[in-house]
Amino acid sequence: MGLQITKHSKVKQANILMLGLDSAGKSTLLYKFKSDEVFLTIPTIGFNVDMIETGKDFTLTFWDVGGQLQYLILESFYK
Repeated sequence: MGLQITKHSKVKQANILMLGLDSAGKSTLLYKFKSDEVFLTIPTIGFNVDMIETGKDFTLTFWDVGGQLQYLILESFYK
């Protein structure tokens, strides 16, 4: 009960939503940001979520949504 003392995190965050057609390179771009290694990707079914720390005080959260038509209908919820 009463007020709780909360510390606001000094870590800055950004959310990035990647939408596009099939085989457009969304997952490849996500893996390239995460690592310098080469990955063999397969078509995304559903979505991938990955967090990348770009420094000690900044975090990017990538939402990689598959390009199938049934998932692109959800695009209107993100605008």
